[in-house]
Amino acid sequence: MTRVVIGIGFRATAPQASIAEVIAAARRAAVPARPTHLAVPDDKAVHPPLIAAATEAALPCLAISAAAIRSAADRIATNSPRVARARGVGSVCEAAALAAAGPAARLAVTRLISTDRQATAAVAIQELTP
Repeated sequence: MTRVVIGIGFRATAPQASIAEVIAAARRAAVPARPTHLAVPDDKAVHPPLIAAATEAALPCLAISAAAIRSAADRIATNSPRVARARGVGSVCEAAALAAAGPAARLAVTRLISTDRQATAAVAIQELTP
């Protein structure tokens, strides 16, 4: 069994279309893997455009604590100094995906950015042993 999670990062002003765009891009980039969940920072889990995009994508959304996101920082591939200053980790989407997928997860898709630069997504995979 495999756990596949799309991590999402976005600005407070991000519209549903931007979030939906990166979810779709992450799904395409992850093929043949099939993501089963989204993961976002817990303080953004109630953002209405996120909820709408998650519903449209038929993917449940996991709220990931800031501590869990920071604990995945050493496994990310992208490092934005601006994001690191604001969030304590260089890529929120990568760290959220890794934190949600599990301690042995790896990035299958590094940070993807929406056309308007309002949202990002990454995909993490962890192979689970039965």
